[in-house]
Amino acid sequence: MQDGITPDRVLDELALIAFADLRGGDLPVKAADKLRALEMIYRYLGMGDGPGSEEGVVIVDGE
Repeated sequence: MQDGITPDRVLDELALIAFADLRGGDLPVKAADKLRALEMIYRYLGMGDGPGSEEGVVIVDGE
């Protein structure tokens, strides 16, 4: 691939966004960015093969 773009590198960048601490301010990441990155990782890893996999990822706040 050109310019060092590899699936692993893309996954690493998504992980930085998905697991960024919103309180820490290391990266200017919004909650919607985190959710989208998590959804992309979830789908890439094939974790959406069960019932309802056509639907988006739903995260419920326990508070």
